[in-house]
Amino acid sequence: MSKVVFSPHPGKSSEFIACQADNILFGGARGGTKTWSLAFKAAFSVKRHHWTYKGKKLTNDEYLQFIAAGKKCKPVVEKIAIDYPDYTAIIIRRTHPQLERNFKPETEKLYKIAPYYGKWQERHHRYVFPSGAMIYLVHCKDVRALEDYIGGNYNFIGFDEANQFYEEWVDKITTSNRTINPELKPQTCLTSNPGGRGHSWLKRKFVDRCPPIPSETVYSKEYDLTYTLQISGEPFFDSKNISWQYIPSLVFENPSLMENNPEYVQKLNNLKPALRKMWLLGDWGGFAGAFFDKFDESTHVIDMTDEKTRFRYNEEFSKHTHTLYRFYDYGTKAPFVCLFAAVDTDDNIIIFDEIVETGLASSAQAKLVNEYTLKKYNLTPDDFSGEYADPQYWAKHSEKDNVPYSPEQHYADEGIYLQQGVRDRRVGAKIIYDAFEPVKGGVPRIRFTSNCKNCIEHIPSLASKENDPEDVDSDGEDHEVDALKYGSTIILPGITAATGKDKGWRDRMNKLAKKYAEMDGRGSTSEPTWKSA
Repeated sequence: MSKVVFSPHPGKSSEFIACQADNILFGGARGGTKTWSLAFKAAFSVKRHHWTYKGKKLTNDEYLQFIAAGKKCKPVVEKIAIDYPDYTAIIIRRTHPQLERNFKPETEKLYKIAPYYGKWQERHHRYVFPSGAMIYLVHCKDVRALEDYIGGNYNFIGFDEANQFYEEWVDKITTSNRTINPELKPQTCLTSNPGGRGHSWLKRKFVDRCPPIPSETVYSKEYDLTYTLQISGEPFFDSKNISWQYIPSLVFENPSLMENNPEYVQKLNNLKPALRKMWLLGDWGGFAGAFFDKFDESTHVIDMTDEKTRFRYNEEFSKHTHTLYRFYDYGTKAPFVCLFAAVDTDDNIIIFDEIVETGLASSAQAKLVNEYTLKKYNLTPDDFSGEYADPQYWAKHSEKDNVPYSPEQHYADEGIYLQQGVRDRRVGAKIIYDAFEPVKGGVPRIRFTSNCKNCIEHIPSLASKENDPEDVDSDGEDHEVDALKYGSTIILPGITAATGKDKGWRDRMNKLAKKYAEMDGRGSTSEPTWKSA
């Protein structure tokens, strides 16, 4: 048995290290001992112990009796993680330089000293301990690196600064979190501050599921600031009985930093308000660095449970009071998106529904859109004045009857006649950004009903592109905002990059007739007059 030389600080660091939940997010504010605690937990988690009273080893029943009687018992550690020959852990940072600069210095201090004697093997990027236990330190910069960690067998998986990772990458890697040793419970642990590309999914999976409980409010005379300590909420158990736990931490709960570098707190306190809320107070409610920093759920989301504000088809609006459109972003393995838009006489847009699906061929997408629209709203393609879509729909990368065929043609086969949206990302981002600004009267030009969960989650979490602050970072979950872009660049007035709006289904039929007249060589391109039955 290895004797644990270092001890974590009492409080949140100790709570994180002792936590037995299947998935744990530890973090919030900067300086809360996240990295050190993750390195400690990966190696020194207690896996077997017993209780004693006055030197006598107790059975579990005796321990419970002694505790009930108010007697103080002492724990004795029998085995920690690195005592097991079959123990394998992996800790992942996004890039190798981050690993070398920010994580490895902590493991060097912890793992190499007596009695652990961890030896670093540069070739394999791992520490090997006398028992044979191994802890890998690796990076996951891109998809090629990701493939290296899928299909492994790791008892412990740690992600340091998990807000730099895509949700899909983390989900794939954690499929390798398993064991055949009942004493080595599989566990995935993440550390993170608010912000970054992972902000949205970390908040959804951890913070929203087990929100922290406000505790004591403290005023610091030294820094002239007030902050509220937080207690971890109850763990969340999903439908498969897998447990999720969020443990919030603040810099004020790190005595080492407070004693040795108190200036760091003042640096955090002097940040701009949005960053200060995230990095000093651990607030997940905002997102500094977001491209659409004007987005506010209280302003941009219509609560469908509120009788005073809800916006229901055939109740508060219909095809007779608003002009209806659908906006599309193309995807097969990546999500395809269809947004339903209602536009009033002032060209204000309300997105009242969404379809977001993956793994569907374009013909199946078109069928799904028609079936969903008919079943839920009793609407057909003729009821929509425009179907604005990603230019990718016009790429002919499939065949029909041995003839190259585009997704746009598959949609046309189902009666959905797509019109090409504006490709320019910067123009689209600017139009949506400006449309999120509330106009005189208090409401913005673009809003969403509260059932549009993907739009509400993904659009406000999109960051600015690193080398182009006028564009959205395309590495984020940008499928909904892309669909919105293709429609809003045409519908909203004053946009020189846009073409005119279609007049409706008759205009589409006239264009189609003209197209086929030209194709079959009849020589006539006159537009017939279409009449309603």
